[in-house]
Amino acid sequence: MMKLKLALYLAKRYLIAKWSLMSSLSILMIAFGVITLITVLSIMNGFHNTFRRKILETNSYHLIIQPNYSHDYTIDNSISILSNNKDIISVVPYYDGEGILRTNFITRGFIIKALPQDIMEMDPGFSREIHIPNGVFDLSVNNNIILGEELAREAGVIPGDYISVVTIHGDDLSSVKPLFNLFQVSGLFKTGYWEYDKNMAYVSLDAAYKLFDIGREDLNLGLKISNIFKADRIADWLHTNLEVGHFIFTWMDINRPLFEALKNEKVGIGFVVMLIIVSGAFNIIGSLVMTVMDKRREIGILRALGAEPTLITRVFIIDGIYIGFIGTLIGVFTGFLLTLNIEKIFNFFELIVNGLREIIYILYLIPLQKPPMPVFEILSDSIYYLEGVPVEIHYKDVIIISVLSLLLSVLAAYYPARKASLLKPVENIRYE
Repeated sequence: MMKLKLALYLAKRYLIAKWSLMSSLSILMIAFGVITLITVLSIMNGFHNTFRRKILETNSYHLIIQPNYSHDYTIDNSISILSNNKDIISVVPYYDGEGILRTNFITRGFIIKALPQDIMEMDPGFSREIHIPNGVFDLSVNNNIILGEELAREAGVIPGDYISVVTIHGDDLSSVKPLFNLFQVSGLFKTGYWEYDKNMAYVSLDAAYKLFDIGREDLNLGLKISNIFKADRIADWLHTNLEVGHFIFTWMDINRPLFEALKNEKVGIGFVVMLIIVSGAFNIIGSLVMTVMDKRREIGILRALGAEPTLITRVFIIDGIYIGFIGTLIGVFTGFLLTLNIEKIFNFFELIVNGLREIIYILYLIPLQKPPMPVFEILSDSIYYLEGVPVEIHYKDVIIISVLSLLLSVLAAYYPARKASLLKPVENIRYE
């Protein structure tokens, strides 16, 4: 304990006495790396979880049960069995099909999703995530259809207008025939996911029976569960308890390429940003090496008085821990502050840039009869299709970042600490 107290005392004295530009840069680099990592990962977590929630709640499900036509399959019996599992929040019979939308402006393919009339009551997640900016979400009338907002804008229709929907019937090419149906647009929906809002529409299950020439036993079952990360465990339960005659898919099975890409993107960006902290660690090496060279005489005296090499090593490693701890502490505090106010910061920056844009337009572009420059937006709604900046701070990420930052600081301090412990006391005193 006495040796540790002595090491702490000497480390503090050496660090304060030789507080160089390199020490300050080391702290700033580590702090900047921690700030950047916390901010970037929190924004990425927000984006990823927002997209995942919109996908799973509005178009997909946590688990999907599809009929296997080679076996007998009774959908009502399956629903009855599923009601016995308390982890399953809702069970929604649905059908996905494709059709051709025809209006006065376009003729194009789109996805038709058939849902029960009372879907808003059956699926709380769906009703929470979907927004109806115009009209009503009403599937009680068979010829009602709810279009994605972007799809309706492209088709040039509003609630109350009629559209023609063409579907194809037939088991093979020789018996294929088109079926024309007239639907009335009862409302427009917005999920916040551009691909869905541009390519999807909702109809009732009764309408789907006629549109696609199917029966109730052809429907899929979409399951929402209390914890999406327990989907594999629920899938095992389904395989054990449900009758033969179905295929079971989890949300990861269906969307694996997308979610794996998002996960790999987070890891890749985190690794690149981590290099900033590594740069700070190299600064620690330079700072402590300079301290060792400057304190050769003092180190020699300590060694001559009986200080063991381990004590000298411990002193300079503690110096590295001091630098890493201060930099990490500043980085975590500033990172939290920046992340929680990131939207205000973005808005302030946009305000400054657009103010300069207006000044340039008035002073220079108007006299030259030039058009104004486009409005500057960091996160344009037309590109990212989001309302605000989604931010989610995961404390596990913060802990990992802090531990890695301190670990790199200790590793960076080892070389100069080892170098200091190998200095020969007699030679250092003689030449100093």
